[in-house]
Amino acid sequence: MKAFVLGLLFLTSNIMLYGQNKISEGNITYSVEWNLPEQMQEMQSNFPTEIKVYFKGDSSSTVTESQMYSSNFILNPVTQFEKLLLDIPLMHKKYAVTFTPEDRKKMADKMPQIELKDASETKTLVGYQVHKYAGIEKKGNQTFDAWFTKDVEVLPNALSRFYDKSYGFPVEFTTFLNGLSLKASLKEIKKSAVPAGLFSAGKDYEEITVDQLMQMSGGEQ
Repeated sequence: MKAFVLGLLFLTSNIMLYGQNKISEGNITYSVEWNLPEQMQEMQSNFPTEIKVYFKGDSSSTVTESQMYSSNFILNPVTQFEKLLLDIPLMHKKYAVTFTPEDRKKMADKMPQIELKDASETKTLVGYQVHKYAGIEKKGNQTFDAWFTKDVEVLPNALSRFYDKSYGFPVEFTTFLNGLSLKASLKEIKKSAVPAGLFSAGKDYEEITVDQLMQMSGGEQ
């Protein structure tokens, strides 16, 4: 269980929208490649290769599904509301975890410290004009490339939240959390109605604290 908890703590029209400005409601599909430490390599097949994000107004829902679990990370950057919904079929358990201001303070040292430098290179990715930046995550000394577009404006989500909006919308980038990193590549953005109930927990979810979640994983905050 520790592996996928770490992975978590690290998230109608079907017409593709390109070259438009602000999209206030819809969904995003990313393909993802996980960079796992050596001791977790054997778990690689249990990590998802695709992540879906739903967004509306100021809220986003990052949905992850794998053989071991499914999760929904709800984020409202305006109110700083963060909630994780976790469904573990093998345990017949559903948990809801709300992150408090104190939780965020405890986890501050696990947040990435990212620096970007203009690489003066442009190209087209999935129909968008993108601009390249050379990035480095200073805490882990990990280098990567990130591509941003200003053709479209979409609310930051659990994957893209670490990048300042001034760079534009990240189309291909690396995100970091709790010692793990993954490369996310945009597959598509669709304007669509967000399914009801994505931004709240049902009655079948058991409320637990972040500390309880970490204890279940055998880790420490």
